[in-house]
Amino acid sequence: MALSFAQDIRPLIRDSDVECMQDYGLDLSDLGEVRMHSQSIYDRLANKTMPEDGPWSDANIAKFKEWMDDGMLE
Repeated sequence: MALSFAQDIRPLIRDSDVECMQDYGLDLSDLGEVRMHSQSIYDRLANKTMPEDGPWSDANIAKFKEWMDDGMLE
């Protein structure tokens, strides 16, 4: 079954991550914005520069990539 933003990706994004990135003009709680910036978000997750207070696990980074590859479902 394909991953969805609401059930699989959004729960990985903490409220503190949303607040932090709003300072940079990006709303990580918004599906449209995450879709639009998915490659740059993935790049930062993969090179471990995001989130600011410590990287995601490799499993969660792979989940984000799988969601992207599967068409970024709602």
